[in-house]
Amino acid sequence: MGQEEHPRNNSKIQLDHMPSSNSDTTIVESHSDSTAAEALSTCLLSQYRLCAGGVLAGAAYGIKYRKGIMPMVAAGISGSVADLIYGYLESCKKEVEAYKKEASGN
Repeated sequence: MGQEEHPRNNSKIQLDHMPSSNSDTTIVESHSDSTAAEALSTCLLSQYRLCAGGVLAGAAYGIKYRKGIMPMVAAGISGSVADLIYGYLESCKKEVEAYKKEASGN
């Protein structure tokens, strides 16, 4: 490898230290077809409405009654758990079925 001129300031960049093969680095290939587990986790983690609502309601309660941030934290955690349950039972039914089918090997 040689030298290359930088177009702005005419300085030379040394390229000799760059690896010539990918044996030194680990390359993780992305699969275009995701597995059922990946689809399920993506679907479950995309649920946010109840968490956001809990944080907003908890913040309003904490400010109104001067309780600090604990109502907001508690409501946010409760909302996150509720989002996961709602996603598993309602929003992500197709992904749950595909995951169960893939996990059982059928």
